[in-house]
This record gives sequence, C-alpha cells and structure tokens, in this order.
Amino acid sequence: MTKIYRKLLAIVTILPSLMGGVGGGSLLTSCYADQGNYDYHDLDAVVIDTTDTGLQREYAIMRFDELDLAPNIRFNGQLANDDGSAPLDYMWTFFSAVSGSTGTAILIDTLGYDRHLKVPITRSGGNYFAQLTVTNRNDGIRYFWRVPVAVSEVFDGGWMAFYERADHPGYADLALIFNPWTKNNANYNRCYTNLYEATNGDQLQGRPIRCFDIAVSLTAGNNYIGLCTDYTLVGVSENGIEKALEFKDFFHQVPAVMKPTWYGQHGSGVMSGQSSEILINDNRVYTNTYTFSPTEGRTTRFSVPKLALGVGELAAWNAEVPATLNYGVVVYDQTYHRFRYAAYNSSQLEEFGEQDLDVAAFDINNTGMTLLMGDWGKGLSEGLGLRPFDYLLMAKGDERYLAVTNFATTTPMDKAIGIALYPLNALCPSIKQATSIASSHVGSFIYYSAGRHVYNFAYDSGLPASVAWTAPSANEEVTCVRIMKYYHGSVYGSGIVPNSDNLVHIATYDATTQQGHLYQYLINPASGILDETTSYDYSIPGRVKDMAWKFSMQ
Repeated sequence: MTKIYRKLLAIVTILPSLMGGVGGGSLLTSCYADQGNYDYHDLDAVVIDTTDTGLQREYAIMRFDELDLAPNIRFNGQLANDDGSAPLDYMWTFFSAVSGSTGTAILIDTLGYDRHLKVPITRSGGNYFAQLTVTNRNDGIRYFWRVPVAVSEVFDGGWMAFYERADHPGYADLALIFNPWTKNNANYNRCYTNLYEATNGDQLQGRPIRCFDIAVSLTAGNNYIGLCTDYTLVGVSENGIEKALEFKDFFHQVPAVMKPTWYGQHGSGVMSGQSSEILINDNRVYTNTYTFSPTEGRTTRFSVPKLALGVGELAAWNAEVPATLNYGVVVYDQTYHRFRYAAYNSSQLEEFGEQDLDVAAFDINNTGMTLLMGDWGKGLSEGLGLRPFDYLLMAKGDERYLAVTNFATTTPMDKAIGIALYPLNALCPSIKQATSIASSHVGSFIYYSAGRHVYNFAYDSGLPASVAWTAPSANEEVTCVRIMKYYHGSVYGSGIVPNSDNLVHIATYDATTQQGHLYQYLINPASGILDETTSYDYSIPGRVKDMAWKFSMQ
C-alpha cells in the first residue's frame, strides 16, 4: 500500500524591531523539537484507464459534431465507472492547444461533470484539448487526462433560418441547414441552431427582420452575412458566423439613433460593380455601392442618408433585383402611398414620372394602398439576365391586392411601371391573415401562408387559391415561406443555387410548446405543386422570421 506522511513542525519567528518591542533588531525564534510525531495516511489509488475503450490518441471533427469520450476509472483497483459511492468528482474542459491565443480562442469551456462525455463541440475551427479532471474528495488530489481535438468548419453553402429565440424572447439567432437539397454534392444531413450565441458567446439583441448573404466576391470567400434585427445590424463571417461588424462598422458616420426596419440589397449582381446594400434605419434610407478587395473584403460603408423631402413612413421593403442602372434604390412611402427612387450615387429620393392609366394597371405615384410584404418573381428573365418583377401584397382597408411592378427594365419616366393589380379577397382564403408570401420566378403563382396553411394562388388563372400544404399539428402556425432562389444573376443562372425554383421552405411555430419547425419539399416550378412523398423536417428553437440561401461557389 502506498503511504504518505505529514511531519508536524512549527517555527515561530518574531521581529521585535518591526513591532516596537525589544531593541537592537534582534531575531528571536522558537521551535518545537521533532519528537517523531508522524501522521501516516493511506493514499487512494485513482487511475484513468483508456485501455480497450476505443478512445483515440487524437480526434478530428467537424464543428458541432458530437465528441464522445468515456475512459474507465479505477478506484483502489476496482472499476468505479458506475459506482456512486466512490468519492470522485469529474469535470471535462475544452481549451485551445495553441499558446498565446487571443480573443475567443483563450476561453476555457466546461463541457460536463460526468465520467462519460457526449456533447456537441461548438467552438470555431482550430486545435484544442479536451481534458478530464478527476478529483478525489478524500484528499483533494486531482488526476488529469487530455486528448487533442482538431475542429474544422467551412459553412460553404446551405440554407439559413433567422428566428426569435423561444427561450429568450426579444433576441434573435441563426440556424444553418445542410442536406442534398440545399448544398450541392452534400451526402449528409445537418441542422445547426443558435449559431450566433454558440460562436460569439453573447446573444443577438432584437427581434429578427432579415438575414442576407450578399455575394460581394464570387471567388475570395470572405463575404459576410448581414443579420438585421429591430435593435441592431451586425455582420458575421460567411464561413464561421463570427461577428465581424457591429452596427457602427457599417457607417462612415454612425446615425444618432439605432433603429433598423429593413436590410437588403439592390441590383442583379451583374451591373458592372453597381450593386449595393440597403438599410432603412430610423426611417432614413442608406445605400452602400460596395467595392471589393481580395485581402480586405468589402471596402465601402454606408454614407449619409438620402435626402427625403415630403416622404412619410417607409415600408420594410425595397426593390432588390433591378437589372438596370436607372435606379440606385426603390422604396415605398406608406404615408403617401407611393414609390420613390434615387438614382445611382444620387443623394435624394425622387418622384417617378407621371403614369398613363390607359396602359398602367395602377398609379405607382398614388396607389391608395399600404404595402404589407413582397417578393421578386417571374418577369423578363432570360439565361443569366435576371429581370424579375416585384410581387407585393397590399392593403386598402379590408381589401387585399397583389400588385406587380417592373423595376427591372424600366426608367423612372416610364408611364406603365405598375403592370398588374389582382383583387384577392374573393379568391384567396384567409388572405387578411397572411403572414408571409413567396413568388415563383418560373411559374405564374405565389405562395402565401395563413394559420397552419400554405396556399397556392395562380394569379393569371382567375381560379381561387388552393391549399398547397397544411402543418401536421393543429397548433402550428406558418411564419415564413421561401422558394429556393438567389438575387445574383450569374450565380442564379449558372445552376450554382441547388434546386433553384424547385424547392420550398416552410417554417412554423407552435406557441403552446414554444417549438419551431422547418419543412422542405420539392415542388413543380411551373405549378407550385408539392411532392409530399419525401421531405426534410428540422426542429428550430424559436419563431422563424426570415430565411435565405447562404452563398457558395460550389
């Protein structure tokens, strides 16, 4: 038996000169003689045994993969794995294997307090150690075992869902989904949730408005994703979801009030560098005609807001995919019921030319309607020339309309920009309760959601809308519907977007269980009929507000 002893020896040292005592600075000491008083104590034998456990010398995993480690623990020669009476405490930690690490890399994560570790690893890509500490409560002695873990991550394509967290109302987070339908050449099926907090260590304040991956560079791979809430706008790295830009970093001159209501982009991506990102903040319109550096990424920022004389409350919308240089931004004035535009590099929102109502379906300068939501869809597109129309759900009192505008090929002085107006109340069940719409770029139909249903409305047919899909649970409400497509003409028209126009994403939320779902179905791109024989179903920990494809040059 291994022994340990403690020798009792006391030495008292007194410095009188420091205490105002006996002078002369003499040093007096007193000690107890060694009387051979030894206290012997048996040392418990604790062994962390990895023999025949299948444990590896090192691990290489993808971020968010599960790390499963279960060494054997022997206490005084006996296997103590499941022995609750053994006086042993366990703690697993995870930390960087690189000395001199900075930022989030220096954090030490505690992964668990059981002998058997089985948890997903959320740390960003890098080299780490997973370490088990076993503490003997009898004597406080600790025993260690560690193993190298290489974590890799490249989120190079997939589907994003931007949601308000059920466990933290008023805060947003991001999910990424990878499967053979949303990522070319993928042979796996994964759903990562709460990515923002897991990566950055804090929560994203505000309810979600928009997530958007703007393809500034088609080759360099250092684009960022914009995450806009009703509190802030941040930019996260495309391949790691690490926060790269705070609200102030988007501007040359930071606005006094931080109150975003919309974030998007403008242009088809093939207009000789004239594409831009758009922000409506505190009812002011900002644009950034971005340029790109292979080493620095985006090198431009939002400048001063557009001058907006005679402009009221702006809708949470902008025309995103014009293929003409006649517009730098197109927005909608809810107060005066009219569209306004600014030319490229112009500092002022301006009025459109007078419309000819013998040709135009409605007057874009005086619609008499409130814009509720919109999407771009079927237009004049051919090949790589993405020239869609905007399909807008609009309200006039209790009446609902589908307004179709052409900002893709017109000029501000064209007299028939409003090309169609469809009354919806008689043809579209529950249209006044609509929560989301998605417009096909191939077929003449839109999806709209209301309650637990998704409806298919073929607007040119004159027929009533039909139920395209119903949520499996009576308590699920459809919160967001999106068709697989992408604004960038070269990317969209080259077949890079997987299942472009052939895939619908449907997000629901059950308030009674506080559980969200995201369903995916292949569709007929011309008719919108869903193929319900196969699908994907993912659990989302919140209410999805927006969804979008994450750019990838696969």
